[in-house]
Amino acid sequence: MHSLKRASTALCTALCCSAAVAQVPVPPPLTAHVEVFTNSSILLTGTEGARIYYVDGLEQLENELSQGLPEDPQRAAQIARNRLRMMGPALQKRAMNAGEGITRASYYGVNRVPAIVFDGKAIVYGVTDIRKAVALYEQSTRGKR
Repeated sequence: MHSLKRASTALCTALCCSAAVAQVPVPPPLTAHVEVFTNSSILLTGTEGARIYYVDGLEQLENELSQGLPEDPQRAAQIARNRLRMMGPALQKRAMNAGEGITRASYYGVNRVPAIVFDGKAIVYGVTDIRKAVALYEQSTRGKR
């Protein structure tokens, strides 16, 4: 037992030491509060630290829930209820994300996607690499803060 504990301690120490020595590139933190408004067909990159809203989320959920339902309304309702139950909390989270996204996008005046909103003040449209959008925003505000 003691030799197993010593071996695991030695392994943990070796891993910690090698991790401390290794130079792992870490992306710089986002300097602003970043909200991204998109739809499920757009591939985003560099999203670390950003809040992502899928404005087509409710439509996507509806499509998932209604896919392949029978013509009989009672049977279709039963199947849909079972699907809702199976999706559980994930369904609620996705629905809330979509609803909140639509509300916030409307508040900010977002009129197309992708849209990246910085600190609720500035919008960058059409950029799918969020780090690039952050760089554009920082470049445009340099000296203004």
